[in-house]
Amino acid sequence: MRRKRISSILLAGAVCVSLLSGCGSRGEETAADIPQSEALQTEAAEESRNEEAAGETPSWKKDTSPVTIDWFVAYDWYGKVFDPVNNIADKKLQTETGITVNIITGDADKLNALIVSGELPDVVTFDAVASQRLQMENAGLVLDLEDLAENYAPDLNVPQSQKDWYRNEDGKWYSLVSFYYGPERCSDEFGGFLVTHNSNFVRTDLLEQIGMTMDDLHTKDGFYQALKKVKDQKLQYDGMDVIPLTGVYPVNMAQQFGAQQEDEQGNLLDIKLQPEYLEALKFYNKLYTEGLITTDEFTQDQTQRDQKVASGQVFMAQGWMTVKQPRSALYSSDPNAKMLYCGTIKTGDSGKQHYLSSINAAGWTTTMITAGAEHPDRIISLFAYLTQEEAALDEEYGSGCYDIVDGKAIRKEEAVKEYEEDYNAAYNKYNMNLSFAMDYTIIQKYENLNVENELEKDRINMERDKDASLYDDKCFSDINPMAGTDLAAIKAAIDEYWKSAEPQIIMASDEAECEKLYNQAVEQMYSMGYEELYESQNEKFHKNKEKLGIEFAWPSLQK
Repeated sequence: MRRKRISSILLAGAVCVSLLSGCGSRGEETAADIPQSEALQTEAAEESRNEEAAGETPSWKKDTSPVTIDWFVAYDWYGKVFDPVNNIADKKLQTETGITVNIITGDADKLNALIVSGELPDVVTFDAVASQRLQMENAGLVLDLEDLAENYAPDLNVPQSQKDWYRNEDGKWYSLVSFYYGPERCSDEFGGFLVTHNSNFVRTDLLEQIGMTMDDLHTKDGFYQALKKVKDQKLQYDGMDVIPLTGVYPVNMAQQFGAQQEDEQGNLLDIKLQPEYLEALKFYNKLYTEGLITTDEFTQDQTQRDQKVASGQVFMAQGWMTVKQPRSALYSSDPNAKMLYCGTIKTGDSGKQHYLSSINAAGWTTTMITAGAEHPDRIISLFAYLTQEEAALDEEYGSGCYDIVDGKAIRKEEAVKEYEEDYNAAYNKYNMNLSFAMDYTIIQKYENLNVENELEKDRINMERDKDASLYDDKCFSDINPMAGTDLAAIKAAIDEYWKSAEPQIIMASDEAECEKLYNQAVEQMYSMGYEELYESQNEKFHKNKEKLGIEFAWPSLQK
């Protein structure tokens, strides 16, 4: 992703967007003037003939009389305006379904106000983990999507595992969730797979300068020795001293060292209380006291870090989001200065097999049809349209901007120019920017692996690394208390405390002081009500496993 992944769907927009190379140069034409790609036209015509012969018309084509639906999106940064005159994807949606979408935006507070007032629009979208989801489901404010689909849209294309994961205790399914990774689609047969952002990256030109290889970076000592050589040899780039490492993420490092998050009795293990987490803090402390991590690491914002990576000042970085954007800028200015994926540290002092967390496999947004919706039958058919593979590919690559060749989505060569000349204009012309029904495993299924751009090749290598051992994070991520409860307040206070304590632990004067400060932080956490919080989280963890019908969620414990 680039993805999924998202900080925001402009993560899903930017995600999708960053993948785009563009669409054919038809600068002055409007949406009404521009046809789909030839392959899709042929495919669509063939499908239409087959459907007519079989008496199977897609649900969204059965009634295309004009209707308008109001769709509230609880992200005030989301700026989409439905524009079928100038946007090809919007025109295609309106033509195929008869639906005009009126986008209304706001934040969580506005959503709460709408709930209280009883004046909910037809459709609402917000974070799937937000407490409003269960609140609305349990209060009868939203409709059962399964029942609607059975009656009006049997072609709704959603994995069964998503329905089961988000099924309410009343047995009904109310939430269409975007960027959900289900086991039936994360398979060789379908073509999808889990992705992690827990990755390490290195400047290959500088790595060669110090006489080391990527394989050396797969051990804890090799990782350390590489950083030390950069400092000892006083490496410079473009007249600037090279910073050995940026991106300090103790949870990620603890995972690389082999931290386990479930015990042999099937209980949740808090990663912060595992020996590998303390090992990670001590390792970072060593790097800090030896000048391999700078104090700026704990005070700079993302923009400042991006500038350092983009200017070539950084030797190694941890975390995909740390390098995703700035490494492209660096590569553009100097094609020899490549910040590439170098795998991870294979294990820590324990020697245990490590497993890395997938990125939010339970998904990002939930979209629901409210009980007062005027046209629920048409809305569920719209959902069916948006969940089709073609709609997902249109969202990712741009409507009419690609052909399907040997089962892969191939961007049109002439498309590159238009996006390069004015990316925003091209995106607003060809992309729907309505990713709230997106299943990214569809994009993975159709992804063209035969690319020329070196950074794209590297991203593909990272996401499809067969040596990376990942686990599905669903059971571990959906365990937090409901917002507004006493337990939620306890968790917020502990998180805030730990956020301030962690840098102080890493910047301790030596290893002994580091461990002392860590133990004090753990004691403080317990004094703030941690034990009660853990009991609640562990209970939810067990319920999550029950939903999946599994005894253990941790890979090494599964039989």
